[in-house]
Amino acid sequence: MAITTYGVNDALAVKLWSKKLAVEVSKATAIAPLIGTSSNSIIQLKDETQKGKGDKVTFGLRRQLVGDGVSENSILEGNEEALSTYSDAIFINELAHAVRVKNEGTIDAQRVPFSLRQEALDGLTDWYADRISMMAFIHWGGFTAPTMEFEGRTVNLKPVHYGFNAPIAPSANRVIRAGGKTKDEDLVAADGFDLTVIDKAVERAKLSNPKIRPVRVDGESVYVMYLHPTQVTSLRTNTSTGQWLDIQKAAYMGSRAKNPIFDGSLGMYNGVVLREAEHVVQGVHSSTGKLVPNVRRAVLLGAQSAVTAFGMKSTPEKYKQVEELFDYQRELGVSAQTILGFKKTVFEGSDFGVITIPTFAQPA
Repeated sequence: MAITTYGVNDALAVKLWSKKLAVEVSKATAIAPLIGTSSNSIIQLKDETQKGKGDKVTFGLRRQLVGDGVSENSILEGNEEALSTYSDAIFINELAHAVRVKNEGTIDAQRVPFSLRQEALDGLTDWYADRISMMAFIHWGGFTAPTMEFEGRTVNLKPVHYGFNAPIAPSANRVIRAGGKTKDEDLVAADGFDLTVIDKAVERAKLSNPKIRPVRVDGESVYVMYLHPTQVTSLRTNTSTGQWLDIQKAAYMGSRAKNPIFDGSLGMYNGVVLREAEHVVQGVHSSTGKLVPNVRRAVLLGAQSAVTAFGMKSTPEKYKQVEELFDYQRELGVSAQTILGFKKTVFEGSDFGVITIPTFAQPA
């Protein structure tokens, strides 16, 4: 009897896993619900590099027309308004990681009750999810320090950490600091996160020029804000009148709970969906350029706050997965590979879709 089998290095197995890997990475990534191809997406996927050669995508923004217009007994000719357009660009490059473990048939694999290969695959899934989230918050928070604290360790930042596009400090008109402070290093314990900074950030987003557009979700215009867990603690433990209780009153009903942007969120306040992410970056010292450890930069996000792009054979739905055997098949190497880039949108010197909100945020 003939039996069809697929070995560890079979091309079909690679394709099947690459699709599964992408699905698992998407589920594990905190910002995945924000990615879409339309201008209504908080993170807009630019697909030009998926359709042809090139490592850079240049894209434009048209500002709103502001002319008066004309009415009866007025001449339209000669009163036209010129379009005002600006451009930004995103670069992409390779991002790959690998794990090497003992293969099946070795005493090491015999000693543990789990599959070393599966653990390697799961580990790469978690790694990609964390890395994509890390890229996003480095850009949104305008984190320009050379090192950062990430998951209990100090990381010397390189292009592979921030998506191959250098992070840009928040533009002055897009920053709201707690307590009215002007520098991250000046924030003290009294400058914790509360609802007042949300109100100020929403006002700034609506009155900015160009304004930060909310996104449409189930027919409703909303912004999305990400807080660090320490900022969430400050918010929840604030016993002042009209603080956390106001958010609890805005419980989700009906279809809202089924929408991925609302799903898993903390609540909603003043048209802002509040979400939590451990990768919200720390502050940056205005003089030394180093990180300020007891400050976190929450971010309020609107439409097209960032862009991402992938290579021709690398998409949000597909990663390349390769397995190789070493030492006479006694060791197994597992790798996951893609080509991508990430960048905050900046037009005419201003952050286009994000308000950065530094507050004091010391762990309890």
